[in-house]
Amino acid sequence: MPWRLLPVALLVAAGEARAHAFSPDAGHFYNGLMHAFIDPAQVLLLLGLGLLAAQRDLRTARVVVIGVPLLALFSSALPVPASWLGLAESLVLISAMLVAAAVVLARTISTQWLPVLALLAALGPGLVNGAELAREDWLIPRLYLSGAALGIFFLLMACFVPLAQARLALGEAADIPSRVLASWLLAGATLLLALRVA
Repeated sequence: MPWRLLPVALLVAAGEARAHAFSPDAGHFYNGLMHAFIDPAQVLLLLGLGLLAAQRDLRTARVVVIGVPLLALFSSALPVPASWLGLAESLVLISAMLVAAAVVLARTISTQWLPVLALLAALGPGLVNGAELAREDWLIPRLYLSGAALGIFFLLMACFVPLAQARLALGEAADIPSRVLASWLLAGATLLLALRVA
């Protein structure tokens, strides 16, 4: 019977839990590179941006795929205190919800507002990276931020390229699965934000 108490003992003995802890063994560049892939809020946002880029015209796709990593890199250089990390992650989740809603609503949102939405959404990951740098002072900023920008670009392209190819092959029929996936992203971002606020 004592083995049944093992889960309780493990919970009591557990230390601080961190959703995306950094590993000094991975190096500064690779910690930045992997951050976009292991932070759930950024994954939701970047998948939504990839859906948005694939759903719209080439101009919007260029703004998203090139502009988002660059703006995230520049906004990472802002002097953000470590105490803003929770607020920055909430901003990422709100941005993910807005981007996913834009994909679900498809053509009802004006094309002129979409680049503005995408670039505003890029501020969130940048502020998160700036707050992470303030908290993890052992990281070398130029290596970490260049890796983070490249990770954002890779994740965007990993979503955008297959969806753009599917849209070329299937035409308007590819919009239905994109909108369904975006609705799941919207639900996931809403749940994560609710957990953060609660």
